[in-house]
This record gives sequence, structure tokens and C-alpha cells, in this order.
Amino acid sequence: MSLRGKTAIVGIGEIPTQRTYPGRSTYSLCAEATRLAITDSGLRKADIDGLITSGEHIGPLDLAEYMGLHVSFCEGITQHGSTGAHTVAAAASAISSGLAHTILCVLGGARDPAATGSSASAPQGQPPATKLTEFEVPYGPVAGMNGPYGLMKQRHMYEYGTTQEQFAKIAVNQRFNALKNPNAVFKGQPITVEDVLNSRFINEPMHILESVMPCGGAAACIVTTAERARSLPNPPVYILGAAAGVTDHDILSQAPNITTTPVVTSARKAYEMAGYGPKDMEYAQFYD
Repeated sequence: MSLRGKTAIVGIGEIPTQRTYPGRSTYSLCAEATRLAITDSGLRKADIDGLITSGEHIGPLDLAEYMGLHVSFCEGITQHGSTGAHTVAAAASAISSGLAHTILCVLGGARDPAATGSSASAPQGQPPATKLTEFEVPYGPVAGMNGPYGLMKQRHMYEYGTTQEQFAKIAVNQRFNALKNPNAVFKGQPITVEDVLNSRFINEPMHILESVMPCGGAAACIVTTAERARSLPNPPVYILGAAAGVTDHDILSQAPNITTTPVVTSARKAYEMAGYGPKDMEYAQFYD
């Protein structure tokens, strides 16, 4: 089934990203981003009949109850870093198949160390999302994905001859793109390749200035049918192509190859569905 042009994003909401949100719950941040998205779309809360969020950190049924949403389609998705994009693809699929007509996709986290239960990163009554194997348990986890990323970087340098300077340039470019974004945690704080190379190792060969920094915030978007989108205030952002790659592991020690990601297959499939190719793109955004 092709999703091309059947659905569109009609509203977005984002609150500033920062290291922590003391005194705020994850659900309250998601509710704030949702209010912004609904206002931006020109819809009402009663128009929302579907909800998709991260099942890794948020209970979708709990969040629907918290925000007073009455939805016929409710889903929690755990795809780690690709969860945001995956929620939009899932929303387009659900709408195209008739399960809902207007779906809210919302993700967020408070990172308040003093909070517990549903006020923190995991819904009340559910354990935090930790992955344990005989290899990771004896040494404990590290913040974000910095442990696995250090292994990936080391292997990539070995296989392809990638240099520290080339990796540092990625961090510099990402920071440059955030400099004028009012919601970015590092707005107005540029770095250079030398800054990255001179920063301390957190998991050699990975420097702290190229690592994942856990932070708090929330963002939401609203996906609806192409027909309904045409009647709303904003120009519709039609979803032309989407795809998921082959996933064969959850933790790095079980990955058959740590220098090739599923985007190798997902990008090709998404281009084919959209009817466009890499050379047609005027804007691209990459995660990790």
C-alpha cells in the first residue's frame, strides 16, 4: 500500500529543549506541545480521534486520559531514536486504512531527577526501559547511547579509515544548524573542530562534544486526511513516502553489523513510494 499524498501534517507544536524541566512532568510537557499543535492546526481538541506516542517512556492510554482526549485509535511505539519519524508514518498508515481521521503524534520527557512514576520518564507502575545482557550488566549503563556509539565509531574508523576530524565536523555542523533555533538547547553556542577534538573522552574514541546529551522537552504534530487538510489554515505538508528498515536487534551486542544502519533500506523504499530521489531533495534532516 502506498501512502503517497493521502495524508498531511497540518499543525506542529514544540517547546524549548533544555537540560531538565524541574518541577514539570513528562505528561505536562506533552500536553503543552499538544496545545500548541492544535492551535497551529486550526482544529479543536474534540477533532482528534487518534493518539500515537512513545511507548518506551509514555503510556498512551495514560496520556490520553491525562489530556482528556477521546480517541478510537491509541498506540505506543518503541523505536528508540526513530520513534518520532515512525509515529508520523504509523499515523499516515492508520488514517489511510480508516482507523482514524485525525491523529496526534507527541513525544517528550521532563528529566526531573526529583520526579517519580508518571511524572518522570516512565509511566507509573512500569519499569524504566533498560536492556540487560551478560555483556552490559557487569559494567552498568552509560548516559544515552554514548557507550554503543563509541563502539560504532571505533569500528567505523577501523573499517573505513574515518578520521577524528571528520567525525568532529559532524558535531560542528549539527551545532551550527541549531544556533538560530530558539528551541534548541545549544542556541547561540557555536563550536569548532578544535573544540571537539580538545574536549575530554567519555568513551574513547568519542569526545563529550560529539556525544548524546540527555535533555528535556516535547514536540507534537497533527496528521489528518488530505481532504480535510485542504480546508485548514496552514498549507498542507503532504506525506509522500515513508518506510522502515530491517531491524534485527535491540542492543548493540546482538547486532550483526554496527557500521550499517537500517536507513540503507528504509531510505530507498521511502524514495520509491514518494516518486523522488536524493537529487530531488532541497532539504534533509538526519538523526544521529
